[in-house]
Amino acid sequence: MKLFFPKNIFSNIIKNVLPSDLGNEVNFLPSPLIAGEVAKDSNSIGLIPTLDLISHKEFFISKSFGISFENSLCNSYIYFNPKVKNFSEIYLGGDVSSLEVILAKILFEEMYDASIEVKIAPDISLITNRHILLAGDKNFEDEKFLSGISFAEEIVDAFSFPFVNYVFASSSKHLLEELNNHLAGSGLLIYEKVESESFGEGLSLKAKKYIRENISSFIFDLDEQDMDGINQLIQLPFLRGIVNDITEVKFV
Repeated sequence: MKLFFPKNIFSNIIKNVLPSDLGNEVNFLPSPLIAGEVAKDSNSIGLIPTLDLISHKEFFISKSFGISFENSLCNSYIYFNPKVKNFSEIYLGGDVSSLEVILAKILFEEMYDASIEVKIAPDISLITNRHILLAGDKNFEDEKFLSGISFAEEIVDAFSFPFVNYVFASSSKHLLEELNNHLAGSGLLIYEKVESESFGEGLSLKAKKYIRENISSFIFDLDEQDMDGINQLIQLPFLRGIVNDITEVKFV
């Protein structure tokens, strides 16, 4: 099977605990491209942003494994500019997918009861005097995350369900069953690798320490609560009138 992963610290840690034959099949892509590649290749599995399921209702997803965040450690951070008092717009940068675009709008409307305009910034470094949501590893460059607010933590606080950021998805139920078997026990290996600091090449010592000390926020082994979180996350865009129908999640 072929595997497509987003390019971030967390997916790279997962790749490094896979059996070697599987690890060699991992292809790293920007998050918004993965679902399209999986749709084109019936012999593939992608670790896709959860809300990409809205556009790919044919996909099955793993009920056992994915990337869920509970607290401060996550893949996306919000940077509020204290000079900007209104919350009419937010700029998105980094490895932005449908998940950040949709949830940023919903979250800010929930928090501030106002219609929010979401804007994509090709180069976030050029944006000044704005509120910013940054996705991916750019948060850990120059230790930006230290001045940010966890997007995952805000989602959990606002909606009271687990924030499952990425799910393993495929058009093949059989492939997902096979992957579930291969991944059994990998969750413990992830924590061991992070505890020994065998990860994050190129990260600063402060960033690695932060990830190690907060790794319990990173959930790989999904449970019933996470499956409920996926279902509720998928329903949010429908309940807010962003999409016209509810996506039925097909767990394997």
